Amino acid sequence: MIHLIGEYEVKVDDKGRIMVPAQLRKQLPADMQDRFVLNRGLENCVTMWPYPLFLRESARINRMNRAKKVIREYQRFFANGASDLVLDNSGRLLLPKHLMDWASIGREIVISSFGKTIEIWAKDKFKTPAADESEKYADISEQIFDDEDLDLSEE
Repeated sequence: MIHLIGEYEVKVDDKGRIMVPAQLRKQLPADMQDRFVLNRGLENCVTMWPYPLFLRESARINRMNRAKKVIREYQRFFANGASDLVLDNSGRLLLPKHLMDWASIGREIVISSFGKTIEIWAKDKFKTPAADESEKYADISEQIFDDEDLDLSEE
């Protein structure tokens, strides 16, 4: 099971390449460390998928009922603009221009990961929780978790 963690500030070079942090790549199995699919993410970020995980997610989405308009729209959104990329010998990845435009990416980005999700954000669009938002975090926790979900004593 893959469980990524980390937040990394990264510079975009003149050619639109980013260095994928070694700390992030080391968290992935060897067969997932050098090939990625980038596509449009939610809330105007770029989602970065290790290639095998993209194939699994794509298969899951393709099994959905295409008779429903909302599913067809989601499938198109998910697939349109996806780019299959391989790291170069220096561990860099070329960000496609259409995805940089989608996410308003300039010279500075934040790569944020949790679980199997990797998101690339324009640094000025990335929302790092502020201390004064801790009450909001507590409220959200109460809304989304059942009592059983919050009991960590058995782990």
